[in-house]
Amino acid sequence: MLQRSLCRLGLSLLLAAYAAASGAQAVSGFRVMLHPYVAQPGALPAPALATLTTLAGVPLMLSGATRTGALELALAEAVTPATAAAMLTRLRADRSVLWAEPISTAPTSAAPPSPFQEQKLMVRVVGDVTPDWNTVLPRWSALAGAPLAVNGEIGNVWVLSLSSPVAEDALAAMAEQLQQDSMVQYADAARRAVANLVPNDPLYSQQWALSDPVGGINAPSAWDFDVGSASVTVGVIDTGITAHPDLAGRMLPGYDFILNIPGASDPGDGHRDNQCGPGIPGEASFFHGTFVSGLIAADTNNDLGIAGVDWNAMILPVRALGPCGGTADQILAAFDWAIGAAVPGVPPNPYPARVINMSLGGLGPCPQSLQDSINTALAQGVVVVVAAGNSSDNASGFWPAGCSGVLTVGASTRQGDITSYSNFGSRIDLSAPGGDGVLSDWILSTANDGTGAPNNPDYEFAVGTSFAAPHVAGTASLMIARNANLTPGRIQDIIAGASRTFAPGTSCGLSAQCGSGLLDATLSLQSTLPGASAAPPGTVPVIEYYDSSLDHYFITANPAEIAYLDIAASSFDPRTGELFYAWVDPTQAPANAVPVCRFYAGGLINSYYYTADPTQCQYIKTYASLTWSLQYAAAFYVLLPDDTGTCESGTLPVYKFFNNRADANQRYTIDLSVRRAMNNRAWVPQGVGPNFVAWCTPI
Repeated sequence: MLQRSLCRLGLSLLLAAYAAASGAQAVSGFRVMLHPYVAQPGALPAPALATLTTLAGVPLMLSGATRTGALELALAEAVTPATAAAMLTRLRADRSVLWAEPISTAPTSAAPPSPFQEQKLMVRVVGDVTPDWNTVLPRWSALAGAPLAVNGEIGNVWVLSLSSPVAEDALAAMAEQLQQDSMVQYADAARRAVANLVPNDPLYSQQWALSDPVGGINAPSAWDFDVGSASVTVGVIDTGITAHPDLAGRMLPGYDFILNIPGASDPGDGHRDNQCGPGIPGEASFFHGTFVSGLIAADTNNDLGIAGVDWNAMILPVRALGPCGGTADQILAAFDWAIGAAVPGVPPNPYPARVINMSLGGLGPCPQSLQDSINTALAQGVVVVVAAGNSSDNASGFWPAGCSGVLTVGASTRQGDITSYSNFGSRIDLSAPGGDGVLSDWILSTANDGTGAPNNPDYEFAVGTSFAAPHVAGTASLMIARNANLTPGRIQDIIAGASRTFAPGTSCGLSAQCGSGLLDATLSLQSTLPGASAAPPGTVPVIEYYDSSLDHYFITANPAEIAYLDIAASSFDPRTGELFYAWVDPTQAPANAVPVCRFYAGGLINSYYYTADPTQCQYIKTYASLTWSLQYAAAFYVLLPDDTGTCESGTLPVYKFFNNRADANQRYTIDLSVRRAMNNRAWVPQGVGPNFVAWCTPI
């Protein structure tokens, strides 16, 4: 007890020192990543600068750009941290901005030397051209000071390997040398990351993290607003998954990037003494991915075990951590696949995640290749939640906690303060229960009693920032179920803004190093306006439904149809959670709005067809009326894109997909994750321009 008290005192003094150093720092600039639809990475067109300046409310000047394309914008005069926070909230709320953060000059502690030795580098080439390896490899080998060989490719990133492992810090120095070559956009050391846990070896009453009035996340009242949707996928990049009755029916087919095989079964992550490096002691298996998955989405209200934060979300398990963790290239491939991006040699993912949970961490800065993929995910609408790390150190010295645009979560105790192990600093967005102290104040979740290979499913207690992050990921998935049109930036601002203030006198209450506050799921859900209630003036929601027996989608803005489907047909034709907005009254629509015709074909087709093209509408009425009968000449009104598929300012593109079957069903979506899913399911895109846009919808 005395040792823990001294540890707490030392942590309080450390936080106070960081707070004093960083709190006095005025903010002189921002780092901003624009949506790729607005500008190419690293570019700042005049209209985009005007928008950013208007949002910030002060003049901004481009002072530089990162190797991954983020813009560094200088303020004419430095502002206080509070003023900067208000500016950043406005910037993040705009759809043109993927993420925005202050350019920090706060001190960072030197990271301890890594105990791992690795042998891979990740390199992106300027222009994404395929190098002439006969010429390039000798040159790069000379820069690195060691022979290099091509190991493979992940997206736009080439993986190079050394003949033998070297210390991670030496590998990072080689990456720095490669970046001196004008052909290299960036280079990273493929460092190792491990699960962020401190483990031990029925049950809602023992889940204080969900309901404790001081340290819990206030989940029971949040469930009065929403219990989640099966259409929301949460990707868990971790050790994989084991069979568990409290996760029955909640798992999607995953992939194993350790063994490079379909499926994500966790064979056990235990290891022997020195197996993972000299001096690293052995550990029994913990089945970390199963524990994390249960916190997010264990079956709830089912008379069994524990309750997950989200009662209905689906888990996409992706194995990227083995007995000794995983390397950055494995985690990068797992991340890309989880969001639906193509990974060479791996089958496409038909269930791209809307939320990614990464309860893992490694020493060093955010790999630029991973930051690139995070930017892609954010542009697609994916929320990325990561654990802060368990080193009682500044989170900026660890990855992915130090990456931009992610929700970095610190661990809090049942008493509502920082744990004895949690990382801290300006990178922390908020804190959530991670457990500490006596066993009853630890975190309980789904587990397995095997010490090597998996054995029997059970429930265990553990502590770590690994288990703080899933509480936030589950809350984010509830928010998406409530309003699927929320951007990641908006979700981040709502969750952080709705957090409960740390109690006065606590270590976190005395500093600004634990994020905005304690996660409050109820306030986050309460602050999330349902998608159907967020329609712009003069518009109505167009709601999507799905009949799984036919694999058919259906959209409608008709109140009578919506009422019927929600009440009488919800068991077999439920809402997907997806929607967009349109006009039904042409007098309230813009002058250039056009009607969408709706046709129906019975019999074996049993499907609907929509078109905003007046020529196509007339053609079907004239030549295909025996098959397709016109139901509505104006089901609703929309705007058309230009000839390149570009929508005018203030609107979003609606993408159209055809199932390419005799039953001729189509799907319409504004969700870029859904767009990835339909491409990966081999539905055929149809529409205008290279992105196949059907029409444009108001924001």
